[in-house]
Amino acid sequence: MKPNSRIIPIFATFACAAISLIPLPAPGAEADFFQKFVLDGPMDWSGPYVGFNNGATFNNFHVGHHMTDVDVTDQFYDLGIGFGNQADTFATFDRPGHHKDDTETIGGAQTGYRFQFGHIVIGAEGSFIGNGSSAEGRFNDFQMHQLFVDGGMGQQVQHLQQLGSVTAETEFQSMHKVETTWNGFVGGNVGFAWNRFLFYGEGGAAFTDVHFENTDKADTSFFQNCVVGKVVCDTLASGRTVQPRQVDAGGVFIGEVVNRKTHTQGDVLTGWYGGGGIDFALTKIVTVRIEYKHVEWGGVTEHLMAGHNGGPVFPGNSHLDVDADQVSLKVNLIFGH
Repeated sequence: MKPNSRIIPIFATFACAAISLIPLPAPGAEADFFQKFVLDGPMDWSGPYVGFNNGATFNNFHVGHHMTDVDVTDQFYDLGIGFGNQADTFATFDRPGHHKDDTETIGGAQTGYRFQFGHIVIGAEGSFIGNGSSAEGRFNDFQMHQLFVDGGMGQQVQHLQQLGSVTAETEFQSMHKVETTWNGFVGGNVGFAWNRFLFYGEGGAAFTDVHFENTDKADTSFFQNCVVGKVVCDTLASGRTVQPRQVDAGGVFIGEVVNRKTHTQGDVLTGWYGGGGIDFALTKIVTVRIEYKHVEWGGVTEHLMAGHNGGPVFPGNSHLDVDADQVSLKVNLIFGH
C-alpha cells in the first residue's frame, strides 16, 4: 500500500504544475471572441450550414376500398362433413375506403449550402426527421348463405341426404394499421434577403417509409335446416362444440369455423414537397427560421392476397396514399463567417 500512497501525491503535484503553466486568456479576450459574431449590418447568408429542427406534422392516410371473398363451402369442409358435388358458395364483403388523420411532433436535422447575389439567395438543403405517425381502421359486416347438400362422403354421411340445406352465417371483420417512422427531403430554395431577414420558398423530392398491416377475419357458424324431424338434428349436433346460441333462424347449430388472412407490407414512397418560411439571423453564424411545407408522398398498391395462406379468405388489393402538412422551427449554424 505504501508505493501507491506515495504515487498519488507525486501525480497531484505534477498535475498542479502543468495547470499553472497553461496560459490564461488576456483580459477581454472572451468578449472579443463573441463580439466578432455580433451582427452589425446586413446578414451574409452565403456558405454551408448545419442545424436541427422540431415541429409538428399533420399526416393524412387515405386507404382505398377492397373486396374480400370468403369461400363458405371450404369453411364447411373444415368441419369434416362431405358435400359431394357441392359448388363453392362465396360471401363477398366490400370494405369502403376512408381516410384517417394523425398529428404528431417531429424532429431531426438538416444541412445545406447557400449562395448570395445581392438581395437574392439561392441554395440547396437536405433534411431527415423522425415522424411516428399512424392510423387504424376497422370494418364489420354480416351475411347469410344457403349451402345445398346433395349427399357425399365423410363424417356423419348417413345424415347428409336428409339435411337438405345448411345455413352459413358469416361475421366478417377487417382491421388495418398504417404507420410511418421517418421522412427525408432533398431540394432547393430561393429567397430575398433584407437586413436580418430572409424570406424564401422551397421545393424538392420527399421520401417516407410506410408500413401497412391488414387482417381480414371470417367467423362462420353453420346451422342445419331440419326437414325430417328432431332426431337428425340432435344426432348431427351431438359431439360438437355448441355456441351459446344453439338454435338460430337457420336451424340447429352444427359448428363454427374461423379463418384469417393477415398481410404486412413495407414500402418507401417518393413524392414532392413545397413550402416556404422566414429565416432570422441572431448573429453572424446562428439563424432561426419558421417553415411550412406541404408534402405529397404519393401512393402504393397493397397486395393483400400475397403470402402462403391461399384461403378460404381471399382479400383483393387495396391502395394507400399519404400526404402531410408540416410546421417546423429550425436553428442553423453557418460556417465560414
